[in-house]
Amino acid sequence: MIPFSRVLCHKGEFGFMRVCMVEEIANCAYHLTTGLTRKGHLVVAVLDVKRQLNRLLFTHSVQKGAEVKWIKPWPLRPRALGLFVPMLLAIIRSRPHIVHAQYLWSQFFIAFIASKLLRIPIVATGHGWEVLEVPRSRFRGRIQKWFLKRTDMVILTAEYYHKYMQGIVSPKNRVYIPRMIDTDTFRPGINAEDLINKYGNRIVTFIARLHKIKTPEKTLQAFRFALDEFPDANLLILGIGEEEKNMRMLIDDLNMTASVHFLGEVSNTEIPRYLNASKVEVRGFNPDTPELGISHLEALACETPVLTYNDYKMVGGMIICLEVPEIAENLKKILRDENFQKSLGKAGRKYVLENFGIDVATDMTVNAYHVVLSRRKRRA
Repeated sequence: MIPFSRVLCHKGEFGFMRVCMVEEIANCAYHLTTGLTRKGHLVVAVLDVKRQLNRLLFTHSVQKGAEVKWIKPWPLRPRALGLFVPMLLAIIRSRPHIVHAQYLWSQFFIAFIASKLLRIPIVATGHGWEVLEVPRSRFRGRIQKWFLKRTDMVILTAEYYHKYMQGIVSPKNRVYIPRMIDTDTFRPGINAEDLINKYGNRIVTFIARLHKIKTPEKTLQAFRFALDEFPDANLLILGIGEEEKNMRMLIDDLNMTASVHFLGEVSNTEIPRYLNASKVEVRGFNPDTPELGISHLEALACETPVLTYNDYKMVGGMIICLEVPEIAENLKKILRDENFQKSLGKAGRKYVLENFGIDVATDMTVNAYHVVLSRRKRRA
């Protein structure tokens, strides 16, 4: 391990860092790795080989200045137990200055133990379910709480997540840093003529894991109303999940099987084309889990308006709605008025560039690294 004295320059500011990124949520580590390597840092991303999927950007390319280690677990159950030793060894062998775990569950625990063995800081990022649901669980919540209380810094990707961490993580050890969006990959102007030729000029998208929390039934019901006015519209569903069977049954009941298309798991490298073909992204109408997810922000970056529900209220390019009649009316308005749709799209792109660009969020993350490294330096 490189001693801290070599990480610090004479003014007390940090220079080169070697970060071990432990990934458990697709593409979060990829975006941060992009930002860190742009700024001259080195990154070793340690990934479960199960994540070597078409939708994972690390599967398609690895940035200059980064290295990816695909970990094959031992044949044990649960899978996290099989991952423990090979992932632990991979983190230790990467000889980092800091370990950063994406997601506050099983692989975070492995990263935590590795950081303690290396005597270096551990930073962990909370993205969704593990912030909203795990702390409420009697068993899982206790396990998570024990580790979080001993973590150097917890990054939260939504401001309202702070209330779920109260009493678990000290305010000085948690910080809001927005999600990162690759606005070079997700941008307007990408050719999607083949999709428009196939599905028409009134494409609606639902891009998400097919789970109840994404409220697919509201999207389907609202789309049924839109079809009454725009029978040539088509809804493209990009994603897989346990709700697909229920969704197909509802589609049959609503008599719109010809207008709704399940496309399965689509590569992230292809999603920008679908968003450029889409008039609007429609999903996420659960008041208990207000949405400002990555796929929403990717849509906005492509100048595709979004219909969803969240607590932000002032998001460019996004219309906040909750119940089916309101969702349907806004959906029809966007499909009806091309100028309105385009003005929303431009406002969305502007909002993402100003608030969720990779460089902005990377700078905030590097500042968090500086804080925890400085604390360790003072205690040394």
